[in-house]
Amino acid sequence: MAMVTPTTHHNVTMDDEPPKQTHSYWEAIVSNRSHAKSLQSDGTTSGHNLFEKMATLNINYRINEERHHRCPVCWYCTVRCVCDLMPKNIDRDHLPNVKILLLLHHKEYLNAGNSAKSLIALLPEENIELYVYGKEGDFDRCIDEMMIDQGRHTAILWPGENAVSVEEFISSSCLPTQSNISKMTKLGGSDNTTVENKYQADKEQTHILRIVALDGTYKNAKNMHKTIRRRLHGEDRMMPSCIALHPKSVSQFHRAKKNYGTAIKDNLKVNERLDERALRVSTAEACALLLTELGAKECVQEKIIKALLVNNCNRVT
Repeated sequence: MAMVTPTTHHNVTMDDEPPKQTHSYWEAIVSNRSHAKSLQSDGTTSGHNLFEKMATLNINYRINEERHHRCPVCWYCTVRCVCDLMPKNIDRDHLPNVKILLLLHHKEYLNAGNSAKSLIALLPEENIELYVYGKEGDFDRCIDEMMIDQGRHTAILWPGENAVSVEEFISSSCLPTQSNISKMTKLGGSDNTTVENKYQADKEQTHILRIVALDGTYKNAKNMHKTIRRRLHGEDRMMPSCIALHPKSVSQFHRAKKNYGTAIKDNLKVNERLDERALRVSTAEACALLLTELGAKECVQEKIIKALLVNNCNRVT
């Protein structure tokens, strides 16, 4: 049985202890709205801070309600858990030195139909970090990690205006070329070339390529991108480059096949170079494609796509 297990890079889990709640779903909504009005009226909380306080209340409510009958890994109800159908975890040696900063919109958290959760389960903890957009403190921590080296080795996986290809990003930064990135940045590899020996002797955090993956509906992902841009602009810091992909096949994700029309229409208006197929892929597929372009072994993409197909087959909760 190839069951995946929770890893330590989940900073929000159903093992957390949220405040005890006795409200029904609708009572909780009314209570939260009332709380929001009181926060607004006292003038001390507004804007993004208010959004985070309310989102955190909703997250805690869902954790409290779902903890006893929903799998903490696949997010399906326990009687329909798909963990035993998932592929084995991805080997760290099969990946380049890339870390995905998964900024998951709070409305996607515990959504069984979500695609990005497979990345959390499959990838080693060194290669992925989960940040829940809306959970108090998570957005700040995500920004801090993005900008560890002033964002020089960070890119946002977002096919918007001025988005560049992977090749263009690598050539315009201090990163190694695509043909060498896997060889130079493989962790735990056995190649003893001079380049890799030099890299292995210096494993500072600034050598990691960080990829920010925005996960949510198109509207929510677009808002997350705008919030990042506003935050960095307000702090007079440079916005990391955006990367757009050029997939060779259509999406395997049911939501991408049906509901991404708005994304295609809006993004093609601002950037005619974009590949329409890139706007029809899920977050998991996009990350799989990107990792492949950066030198990951072929089995990495195969495992992520297999996990996506398993999730699609069982998506009704």
